[in-house]
Amino acid sequence: MKTNRVVLALSAMLLAGCGTNKNLYTLKGVFEDCDEPMVWLVCGNDVIDSMSVDGGAFSFSGEVQNPTLAWVCTAPNHRMADFECEFILEPGILVMSKLPDAEQYVVKGSKSNDLLSALEQRSVEMVKEYAQSHDMEGIEEEMDRQWNGLLLNGLKENTDNMFGLYCLRELSYEALEPQQIMDYLNRFPETVKEDRLWKSLETSTSKHLKTIVGQPFMDFTQTDADGNPVTASQVMKQPGNKYVLIDFWASWCGPCMRELPFIKEAYSKYSGRGFQILGVSLDRAREPWIKAMQDNSMNWVNVSDLKYWNNEVAVQYGINSIPSNFLIECSTGTIVAVGLRGRNLESKLSELLD
Repeated sequence: MKTNRVVLALSAMLLAGCGTNKNLYTLKGVFEDCDEPMVWLVCGNDVIDSMSVDGGAFSFSGEVQNPTLAWVCTAPNHRMADFECEFILEPGILVMSKLPDAEQYVVKGSKSNDLLSALEQRSVEMVKEYAQSHDMEGIEEEMDRQWNGLLLNGLKENTDNMFGLYCLRELSYEALEPQQIMDYLNRFPETVKEDRLWKSLETSTSKHLKTIVGQPFMDFTQTDADGNPVTASQVMKQPGNKYVLIDFWASWCGPCMRELPFIKEAYSKYSGRGFQILGVSLDRAREPWIKAMQDNSMNWVNVSDLKYWNNEVAVQYGINSIPSNFLIECSTGTIVAVGLRGRNLESKLSELLD
């Protein structure tokens, strides 16, 4: 009896010493109708885990020190995957499933992922509402307003976790000014500030603050379609040029292609009166870049290093969405307007050159 009490006491001490690892996670799910042989767990450019699958079913487990945004997908690069789901990798029992009547996958099982899942569900509902509307222009504006409102509320209520940082990332594309983004970034605790997404947003926002109206443009050199180097400052010094639009675009970018008629109209009207365009393409192959310029009669200066989102000028200017543009006053090298979309470009040029 005495020996048993000693054994029990030792066992209790060992269990107390070992404790429970609160950093463990499991992630299970099924990509429906998937015949891909592998599923990958990816964080940024890093592969966390991978496994062979049959019928799209997977199960991952491991340890994570701090929550972070991640992807479960059928390729080591989620952009190349046929099946994908973005979620917050954090401790807990996480389960991926498909939203009803949608192609969207979500993860549930933790507070942050449940919030993200609810946001994705509302996104699907808004798209359906958009599809049923006859007032296409009006509902699109209303959807943008509602969506940004949801993101902003999510951000304000979660500046201590990764869901809030996710909301800030989405808002950073167009809805918030650089200084607003920086102010929100500074509200997050140190644990979140260690995350790669926080650091990426902080870096890109610092660059954006250098490209707001009133700041001097940043010079650069890149090659045109014939392999000739083109320097931005030299374009601005060409006789007759008064304003140059640095326009970031790509042949694969649908919104960029929809902007082209407005850009071409503005160029046709003002190119002889001091307006020039310096296009910077985020293409990754020469052929589609050349074809897009030829098919669309983009008869202005165009350059690219064919490095996709790693285009060195795009990185220099903190570009995280396209189309993006900056209107530069040649005489001073000062940025006088940013993000001139649709008729706003011609309207600004009318104000400056008419």
